[in-house]
Amino acid sequence: MSRRQEIFKLVEGLIKDHKGSEYEVSMDLDLRKDLEVDSVDLMEYIIYLEEAYQIDIPDKDIDAMATVGDMVDYVLKKTSK
Repeated sequence: MSRRQEIFKLVEGLIKDHKGSEYEVSMDLDLRKDLEVDSVDLMEYIIYLEEAYQIDIPDKDIDAMATVGDMVDYVLKKTSK
């Protein structure tokens, strides 16, 4: 399993824990439109990712995360440094 797939699995599990296991999570799903993630949910995801990967995600970067893939790629980039 690649590092990207590993991060996706973690994000997928996080979403399913919050939204329900019936959700089919894919990289191109829009967090706000398709998954109806509100600002509170999004902050919970961000805090979880920051703790899980020991990274800091500034508020200005959160708005750029439109899709699940954006979130996964952001974490991948931050952990590759």
